[in-house]
Amino acid sequence: MSGEFLVELDGVQKTFRLHHFFKVDEDTQRRRLYRKQRVHAAQAVSFAVRPGEIFGLLGPNGAGKTTTVKMISGLVRPDRGEVRVDGLSVERQRKQVLRRLGVVLEGTRTTIWPLTPLENLAYYGNLKNVTGRVLKRRAHELLDFIGLKDKKNVQVRLLSRGQKQKLAICIALIADPKVLLLDEPTTGLDVQSSRAIKDKIIEMTRDLGKSVVVTTHDMHVAQELCDRIGIIDKGRLVACKKTSELLELFSDRTFIFRVDRLPSLDPVRDLPGVMEASNELSADGPMLIVRLDAGMEARSAALYGVVGLLREEGVLLRGIDQRQQNLETVFLQLTSSTI
Repeated sequence: MSGEFLVELDGVQKTFRLHHFFKVDEDTQRRRLYRKQRVHAAQAVSFAVRPGEIFGLLGPNGAGKTTTVKMISGLVRPDRGEVRVDGLSVERQRKQVLRRLGVVLEGTRTTIWPLTPLENLAYYGNLKNVTGRVLKRRAHELLDFIGLKDKKNVQVRLLSRGQKQKLAICIALIADPKVLLLDEPTTGLDVQSSRAIKDKIIEMTRDLGKSVVVTTHDMHVAQELCDRIGIIDKGRLVACKKTSELLELFSDRTFIFRVDRLPSLDPVRDLPGVMEASNELSADGPMLIVRLDAGMEARSAALYGVVGLLREEGVLLRGIDQRQQNLETVFLQLTSSTI
């Protein structure tokens, strides 16, 4: 890795040790340990994020996404490996790193509800050594930018959930950090608020050249928002590619044969190079869906074989299309999990 990256994780590992106890014994007033458990939240995780890039970190519940974000922010110390922000070690140069980071963690109440958005930004700005005219100017610019221009002097408790989430992002940005960490930024928001926050994240990254790391369960958000995506499963990074490359991983293997009637499946499934075959009825008529081997030669032979079987069976072929995968399908095939 080199200085072209703002966020770098190099072989990061983290294991949590959990102890489970029985309830307190009424006679001895002691607890008895009955089980120890190790949870591998991160196993040799390595990736890097460039300036002006939105990096998505996806994974099932408990896969290690939030732990990874907390290691970048310095809230959790890795057992092995190194995390760097803007070339600085998070473990050894934590104070300098914190000046370069803005963090919005899911489920944390960042804002102070009795205060207004302007008062919140003034409070957090002073905590981060942003004061005077710089603080005042930056607070107004952020609230205007995020879409809270008319809510600057309204108590936070009167704002909607989406508006509170926007304010939390402003708080994370008040010290003008180079890196922004967003843990589930659109969870629980309505469509309009989610759309507004996604637009602002994209605009902010492109215009201001910041690095953004996003964790989310929403595949549509990730597909729309992220330039690159890392998929983490059981603490391991199983994929780390551009979003477009991830979508192409399986798309060239699945073909749709539009036919006049549903053919027999057993002969198709017996063809060399055919991994899966199924029939579907759609508004466009009957379809044979075939997933083929990844190898070019095997795939070519299988395609010829399917066409030959359809001809032998007297099935009319109306057309052949490739099925474009979405991120949810790719995610499920890589993790073998439900979202």
